[in-house]
Amino acid sequence: MQKQMFAAVFEGEGKLKIKKVPVPVVENEKDVIIKVDSVSICGTDVHIVEVPPGFIAKPGTILGHEISGSIVDFGKGVKSLNIGDRVVINPNEFDCTCDYCKLNQFNHCKDLKALGIGVDGGFAQFCKVSEIVCHKISASIPPDVAAFAEPLACVINAADKVKLQPGESVVIFGAGPIGLLFMKMFKLGGASKIIVSDLSEYRRKFALKLGADIVIDPDKENIQTIIKNAAPGGVDIAVDAVGSQIKNGIDCVKKGGRILLFGFNSKAEPKVKQSEITCKEVKILGTWLANATFPKAVKLIESDVLNLEELITETMSLNDIHKGIELLSKGQAIKIMINP
Repeated sequence: MQKQMFAAVFEGEGKLKIKKVPVPVVENEKDVIIKVDSVSICGTDVHIVEVPPGFIAKPGTILGHEISGSIVDFGKGVKSLNIGDRVVINPNEFDCTCDYCKLNQFNHCKDLKALGIGVDGGFAQFCKVSEIVCHKISASIPPDVAAFAEPLACVINAADKVKLQPGESVVIFGAGPIGLLFMKMFKLGGASKIIVSDLSEYRRKFALKLGADIVIDPDKENIQTIIKNAAPGGVDIAVDAVGSQIKNGIDCVKKGGRILLFGFNSKAEPKVKQSEITCKEVKILGTWLANATFPKAVKLIESDVLNLEELITETMSLNDIHKGIELLSKGQAIKIMINP
């Protein structure tokens, strides 16, 4: 195998550089070397390279964590995988021994190793992971579609918390990849009405094309008025896929409604009137990463019931990654796949 490869390395605030680095090699018995077939740009990657950053990563780290690939090497202790297996990766490696892992809360592991944030990720030709985070996927699935496994697993973990019932109504704040994955999941689950709010006209039009009942421009339209007319009393569920919409969520749900906080924005500090939560008996639910939901995500992808391919708006080489990040930061793309 080759000794050097190109990778997108985060070098500090606002700096992402394409450079030659050593190809990772097996060092421990549970190591697995993946040839990266496809890796998508996540909103987290966009936030990492913002100035100031909206999400913190370790300088010197290869970014990228939504990965599909093929196994090219592994350590002698690996028992469940073979050379050539197609896999998707849970980018958050847990130690299985801490108090949270013992409670099956692996996404809260005290020693979580985050691929593409704290350890080298997938914006490269090859990456190294551990056997425990590899999930086999059918070779018939296109690599770009398989790369949806990570965000889909996170959305499944989140959707399990709000437990949508057929006929319920939903508002989703944010029509990026995560918001649209929620929309697809809720439509599959029998939502009666789905309202989507986003600042980007491009993404609002995309949401309509994919089946949103109503789209809202929060800069020019009153969200509460539109929802009051569309769902008297409020919607059953509000999903914040942005990371700053808890106040809008409280205003938009009906009494006894549920608010799901998915988006992460460390710079947002919205003011919330706690008495409104009390009086309306609103349930506010946080959700973090995926937790034992990768097998479900793989099955959904293999079944093709979500038609994930229609979310892919651009496919690029590694050299074009800066263009992809810029498009996403402007809301002018949905899912951008990098083929290293």
